[in-house]
Amino acid sequence: MKSIKSFLLIVSLAFVMALTSCAHPLGYSAVLWNIPEYNIQDGTIVKVYFKSNISQVYIVGIPGQKERFEVPLWQVTTPSSKKKAMKAFNHYSEYAHQYGKMKVDGLPVREEPVNTSKQVYRLHKDEVVKILFKGEGQDVMVGKNEKLPGDWLYVMTDGGSKGWCFSYNLTLFEIDETGAVVGDSAEDEIIVANEDTILQQVLNAKWYPEAYTRLLADNQIDLETIKLNYGFDTGITSGKIQVNIPEKYHSAKYAGAEKIRDNTYQFTGTPFQLMVRNKDTIVVNYTARDGSQEAYTFVTLAEDVDLTKIIEDEKKRRNEMLNELYKVTSFNSQNYGQLVINSGKTFSWNGFTLLVPDVIPSSAKGRGTVNVKYLLSKDFAGRYDGVLTFKFDGCSDEINFLYKLSNEGLNLENIDFYSIKDNVVISRAGNPTVMFFDK
Repeated sequence: MKSIKSFLLIVSLAFVMALTSCAHPLGYSAVLWNIPEYNIQDGTIVKVYFKSNISQVYIVGIPGQKERFEVPLWQVTTPSSKKKAMKAFNHYSEYAHQYGKMKVDGLPVREEPVNTSKQVYRLHKDEVVKILFKGEGQDVMVGKNEKLPGDWLYVMTDGGSKGWCFSYNLTLFEIDETGAVVGDSAEDEIIVANEDTILQQVLNAKWYPEAYTRLLADNQIDLETIKLNYGFDTGITSGKIQVNIPEKYHSAKYAGAEKIRDNTYQFTGTPFQLMVRNKDTIVVNYTARDGSQEAYTFVTLAEDVDLTKIIEDEKKRRNEMLNELYKVTSFNSQNYGQLVINSGKTFSWNGFTLLVPDVIPSSAKGRGTVNVKYLLSKDFAGRYDGVLTFKFDGCSDEINFLYKLSNEGLNLENIDFYSIKDNVVISRAGNPTVMFFDK
């Protein structure tokens, strides 16, 4: 049921984005909490393209870069002009990259910087908050005459709750864009019982998403899914456990691992549990703050699998596909215009009026970028060479075509969103437009 709901949510979001893909971006926002999976620190200005009220996320990207991703609404400032976004973050600049870790359990976050103010959140021991700024507040007293040392800090939790917290029971530290603790504030090395050989083997191994096994066996090298930084980091040296997979990132600092039953371990003070299935497969269980649970399966890869080379070879293969198109001066069709693929993955396309608006949006300009982004299923092997993804200037929507290059010319056939699953084209469009261009 959960997977069905997730699918429907993705489809709904994609549908709404398709309807608004050519609309103007919402503006710019400043990142309030770092995004280590994209090496983005708090304070970075991102461009906001779309807001989903269904999943409570923004679709954002770094200005000047093509990649876009989701962030929770709370993780960035309200979209505005770039100048206003920079000004908004200046309010937090004194504590840029500064976070706080709870020394005690039950520390309250209050509505006002007053010790008797309404409590809006209660922190647990070792929980981390983002320090936003310092304010003036009521003295916190120990007994009748002694003031407790510290400052009132306006903080934000990793769920977006905000309020005032007194700093006496906070340990302040700085983290970099990868989420690692900087300088002297780094925590002590992980303590693990040396006699537990199973756990030692797991913590010292490199773990990848389970899907890698199938994708590598099928030679479906999906560059959106297979990345070197995706997987499970046991934190054996850093002390930070991390789950990093597409659209999911969880992390926590820990100081050890305790065996709670056969082949099952609890990472001390974290919501992570580890179950060892065998020497090559583990399951990581994560318990969210609302009590919901998520399970992720990770695997090791054979020693002769060079993932770096596999990724580089796939990038080279895709570039060579585009180079074959680039060698042709131009592709010409009496009905669909003239298409030129340039070096540097750019294109010009004139005279595509008959494709507007059913295939190409009316706002699209006659130029843009072209790439090989998606893969073909085995059912399409030999029938097509691949999939071309066009991004027209003037529209943020991508237009995808199956293509076949021959001595005579170029065949293109448009496909829609529903033809693509897990970045693989699995079917033709319901009513495709088939085009032929002479060389």
